[in-house]
Amino acid sequence: MTTTPTSILYRFVVVLIIIAITAVTITGDAKKTHAAKKGPVGEITVLAASSLSDVLPKIGRLFETQNPDASIEFSFGASSLIEPQLEAGVYADVVATADAKTMAVLDKSGLIASEPQIFTHNTFAIAVEKNNPNKIRSLRDLARSNLKVVLCAPKVSCGLYAQRILKRADLAIDNPIFAPDAAAAIALVALGEADAALIYQTEIISEPKVASIAIPTADNLNAKYPAAVAQGTENRHLARAFLKFLNNPTAQRIFDKAGFVSKAKL
Repeated sequence: MTTTPTSILYRFVVVLIIIAITAVTITGDAKKTHAAKKGPVGEITVLAASSLSDVLPKIGRLFETQNPDASIEFSFGASSLIEPQLEAGVYADVVATADAKTMAVLDKSGLIASEPQIFTHNTFAIAVEKNNPNKIRSLRDLARSNLKVVLCAPKVSCGLYAQRILKRADLAIDNPIFAPDAAAAIALVALGEADAALIYQTEIISEPKVASIAIPTADNLNAKYPAAVAQGTENRHLARAFLKFLNNPTAQRIFDKAGFVSKAKL
């Protein structure tokens, strides 16, 4: 059989067509695979309790490493300030408070768009100057009249918890120094402007200039930290992904290392 130039050209064109179809198919499959693997995209803002200011950015950076198309910004302050901030129009995608009561207020006000979930817990301890010059050994010592004792303001989460601990111990502190949030409370002791603070254990761990006096479990309490998607979020997919990540075993280990109590340890 004689092969003509025309038949050779025809076969060549057919081969090119087959190659082109195969390439399109492979490219399409690759795009589908990439899309399937693609994680959350965009940027979210998290409004959170000040006692989370050391640990949440670490978890946020880990989340961004695993999701390179996502970015998280944090804003920290007293949990009690989150509701007025949102009411005033401050934008947020996720809110994380240091107590369930504050989150319930946000829920009642229609400011959250998901069921709150507890992602970690905290306990309390007594912060003292590094060498404990006042020989503070227990909660009872905080009632001594010669001491300058710091408590968080009564309406702040750490202040509400501290009042519950003192009430349980039937203790009253004369003329306490009230701090606006947990970070400010620990700073007063670190700067030598106060003798002691009844504060979150995590705040003490994060401040090298102070020492911790333990509070027995029977006199202590379990501070629950809930988080939820904010009602005004424009990136609900990313917000939900970050909330889910807070309960990731790796994130929980970061909480543990910072002095929080993960759900696994309860």
